Amino acid sequence: TDYDFSSVIDETVRQVVNAAPSPMHDSIYGEWSVINAAICNADVPQSWFDAYYENLCAVLMDSDGVLSATKNTEYSRTIIALSAIGKNPANTAGYDLFAHYMTIDEISKQGISGVIFALIALDCKDYPLPKGSDVTREDLIDYILEKEYDGGGWAIIGDTADVDITAQVLQALAPHTDDEKVAAAVERAIALLSARQNDDGGFYAWKGINSQTTAQVIIALTSLGINPRTDERFIKSDGWTGSFIMKYYLNDGSFCHTIGNGSDPMATDQCLQALISIKMLDNGQGSFYDFT
Repeated sequence: TDYDFSSVIDETVRQVVNAAPSPMHDSIYGEWSVINAAICNADVPQSWFDAYYENLCAVLMDSDGVLSATKNTEYSRTIIALSAIGKNPANTAGYDLFAHYMTIDEISKQGISGVIFALIALDCKDYPLPKGSDVTREDLIDYILEKEYDGGGWAIIGDTADVDITAQVLQALAPHTDDEKVAAAVERAIALLSARQNDDGGFYAWKGINSQTTAQVIIALTSLGINPRTDERFIKSDGWTGSFIMKYYLNDGSFCHTIGNGSDPMATDQCLQALISIKMLDNGQGSFYDFT
């Protein structure tokens, strides 16, 4: 559990930058790649971040500021990326991305995911809700807590809690555990994840074993200040979350989604995010989404 991920992080960032020399507004080789590179203080040219910003501004101007009519996470992901590179989400190409946080109905149109990432985006730099918004942080938290499954955890669909969504909820609720209701729900979710963890340190989700589910759990644990290297609840007989993630590393600066398949950009972004989260916790640098 004392493995040093620094060289893997550096190599993966280099691979991502080379694979996407001009990152766009996208969930693949887009915001997540930009966030990772910015947060880990990698040796990335400023021109790479500038290219992303220019490409985003072009998209906003071409679409009159509309990134999606149905997925509020498009705005939240972009707000997080802009925050990571020191730009102003309230004035990007003349558009205020927080203007899409005016009602809970708009934020939750795509379900709980919209609410999760809106809360993460607001908290990453302790942003206020926009003037005139009918939404408060308490509304977002209450929406999430009301969706908790019996026995703990959350999911988008189905009769049982889902590991991925539960982990993402924990990432969103992490700054709010002073609230007793939040703290109790978080503890139930942690117990659920520990019970769901396999002997090799990984997790079963979406009808299979994959790298990204475990990556989300790592981000959740570190956001809560739980060290996956040392917390016995998440160290099993044949491995821990970090050793499990490394089974998916392809030794070329990329990760696969499932064993036996090739490089996957989304898996690469998420596994990189997880390893950065562990390193930040090791170095006392706080949680992944805390840019304050």
